Amino acid sequence: IFADYKTILDMRSMKFLIVALMSVSLFLSCNKEEGASLSLERTSLYFSSWEDSTPQTIKYVPSNAVCVAVGSCSEGWRAFVDESNKTITVSAVGSSSDDIADDELLKEGLVVVNALNKENKATSYSINVYISETQAADVDGAANCYVITRPAVNYTFDVMHRPDGTALDTESVQLLWQSNRDVVKNVYKSGDKASFYIASSEEDNSQVVDTNAVIAAYNSMGEVIWSWHLWIANENPLTATATYSNGKTFMQNNLGAFTNANGDASTEKILASYGLYYQWGRKDPFPRPCFHDAAGAESESRYKENGTYITDEFLARTASNGTVEYAIQNPMQYIYNDENSEYAGDIGNGVGDWLVSANDALWSDSEKSVYDPCPKGWRVPTADDLKVLKLSDDEDNTPLETARKQFGWNLSDGNNEFFYSACGRRRYNDGKVENMNYKDGVYPSTPEPWEGHYWTSSTTADGMAVSLYFDLTTTRTINSFANHKPRFRANGFQIRCVKE
Repeated sequence: IFADYKTILDMRSMKFLIVALMSVSLFLSCNKEEGASLSLERTSLYFSSWEDSTPQTIKYVPSNAVCVAVGSCSEGWRAFVDESNKTITVSAVGSSSDDIADDELLKEGLVVVNALNKENKATSYSINVYISETQAADVDGAANCYVITRPAVNYTFDVMHRPDGTALDTESVQLLWQSNRDVVKNVYKSGDKASFYIASSEEDNSQVVDTNAVIAAYNSMGEVIWSWHLWIANENPLTATATYSNGKTFMQNNLGAFTNANGDASTEKILASYGLYYQWGRKDPFPRPCFHDAAGAESESRYKENGTYITDEFLARTASNGTVEYAIQNPMQYIYNDENSEYAGDIGNGVGDWLVSANDALWSDSEKSVYDPCPKGWRVPTADDLKVLKLSDDEDNTPLETARKQFGWNLSDGNNEFFYSACGRRRYNDGKVENMNYKDGVYPSTPEPWEGHYWTSSTTADGMAVSLYFDLTTTRTINSFANHKPRFRANGFQIRCVKE
């Protein structure tokens, strides 16, 4: 009896203790002051000039905030908070100096707003402010790639439609990656447009920093529904063109490259001649290697808008991811075709492809398709467009010492020669960069980029696609050139766009 009574007391004591602890926890949670927060309508403002004295206003929604106030303003800018209307108003006032150069240094500023809770603890929010004109990136029409050459400009483009006019249910936009930090800034959806700012070079504020970037549109479920490539270059690739003897006008630069230099230039210019890599039929680019003489090496650095690194994403093809829909939703994933997978099989339809079943309509010989990665007015060339190019006898017989330094070949149309960089490829079976001809004991002792792979929009009956191909062997005994070479579609090749 005593033992049972003691058990009852222990149970009652335990129940009391549990209730007491719950009461204390509830009391503490009710009395703990949560941090103040703000939901800002926008986090960046653009003014056309210092003379544009029209203030701009941002609405905010507070939470647990007893006070909202301006914490600080960069020189040249003024801001105040209207707590009754829950707005932040910013004005561009310029420098107190009469020196115009001083105003130039103040064209980018920051307004810091503090939200305070009952315990007087502040949460800070930043609003970026700029003296900058706003310009439509798609001024000449929609495409999957926009060329940008001017710095200190706020750009916009339509994110509610694909290039063919198909409607998109875009809820938000985001910068997926950029190849240099802090070039593309303040990416957000403004009405039906993506809005973003292109910063100028620190060395020269009249120039942009050569950069590739990708902006994506998201639906309400957080899924990527489309994405666009920003080709940001000081040397406008749309004006560096050449007309071949067949009447076709080509870009001189590869898609995503910033120049077209042979090996007589610096190694930086050789790497700058590398364009981005594309799997056949996909609109989204994959990055260059980190070095001009890389083989199987890391990709060049890429960054999110907050400056953190982006890593490569490689994925073996399966029935679920080997689809166009999956590729659209995952524009950074290189879908490779593993030779050992159950989907490898024999050469033929869907083999060596990032798709489970080949789709010849993704790029087209007859017209520019919705998945074409070239800028407006340009397209992936057909095999017939490139058929005019040949390797001249003079080029084929160039002395080895001279040829090694070119890092590519001059191809002839019968009248003139055009330089094509040897940028290698991303392999179809693992996505890694392959760009070398090297054998143990044979000069050169280090890998050098000596393979050129360029896609056309043309396909073959067995599910492959046609490319232009060349290489240089280190022994100089077997030089290869083919302007009509069938290749697996999961390969990542360069593109030299042709004018529509």
